[in-house]
Amino acid sequence: MLAHRALVFPVMWSDPRLDWLLAEFRLIVNESIRISLQGDHRSRARLTRAAYGDLSARHVVHKKYIPSAFGVALSVLKVYRRRMRKGKRTTTPFMRRLMLKAENQSYWLDRETGRLRIPIRGTEGVQLHLPLCEWHRSILSDPSWGLGSLTVVPGKIIVVVRKDVPKPYEPEAAIALDTNEDSLDGVVASSDSATLVRVPFDGVRRIQEIHFQRRRRLARKKSNDRRVARRLLDREGRRERHRVRQRLHRTSKGIVRLAAKAKAAIVLEDLMLHGAGARSHRMNRRLSAWPRREIHRQIEYKTALASNGALARAVRFRPGALRHDVVSPLYDLLREGGGAREEPSGVESLAGAA
Repeated sequence: MLAHRALVFPVMWSDPRLDWLLAEFRLIVNESIRISLQGDHRSRARLTRAAYGDLSARHVVHKKYIPSAFGVALSVLKVYRRRMRKGKRTTTPFMRRLMLKAENQSYWLDRETGRLRIPIRGTEGVQLHLPLCEWHRSILSDPSWGLGSLTVVPGKIIVVVRKDVPKPYEPEAAIALDTNEDSLDGVVASSDSATLVRVPFDGVRRIQEIHFQRRRRLARKKSNDRRVARRLLDREGRRERHRVRQRLHRTSKGIVRLAAKAKAAIVLEDLMLHGAGARSHRMNRRLSAWPRREIHRQIEYKTALASNGALARAVRFRPGALRHDVVSPLYDLLREGGGAREEPSGVESLAGAA
């Protein structure tokens, strides 16, 4: 089993050859979509037999880009066919955004300096320099991480790295976390002790409230100019997403580091909000902006690199069970000066079953 990570680099270029390559790759993807729909080709092998010869003759690009375009086209058609089966309204897919996807055999990357060479055709290529930070260097300098696919979109380059998942360790403790709006509250339980723990989100709720008020004020101020309003609102939303995501990364990194040090299984809440509407508009807005799924996603993929990702995905408890069965009794006992109860709790039973 492989673990994947995506390294994102903001890169601007002025070489028109790279812009032409992105447009040519988009054209190949759209032609592949048309050919696949006409011949009902659903695998890369069948699409390659049907379209590679014609596309290779008509498009003068690096030939390894054509199978990559087949993969992109088939992934787009997979979503289209799923919507058709479910009877949802849909139209024939068409890629509008410029992009390039290349496998690791197609490009060359110097992992120490960040120098990247993207071939155009034959021996012709474009060289770019990726801005490497300490986090990028810590991964690229590790030989256990291998290079995966390369994705190029205007203003951004994404390099996927992969490595074998370490062998899962046998957990000696459990960290059960209840997801709340401002924090993750729970308990760290081992065979001989149990401790209440609270992990704050570092002001995520306050940041969301501030940017919501800013967007509302900008929307009122620029209501007569939709073009300017759209640009300002996009910038405000992008700043909010970056600030929230950075704080969630710090929180999830600390939780995973603690779990790896204690060899503990992370138990998350199986939180679903289906049918949670019909409240006030303010509460519905707060629930929709609540980054509950993002913090769970970050914990899951980071624990996969720390050898207990399967436990973080498999061990869940019902909403409210942690507070009623574990946290409240522990809190009452601690207030009375006693110790933690010895009988197994619901969370300990789930951890033992996993």
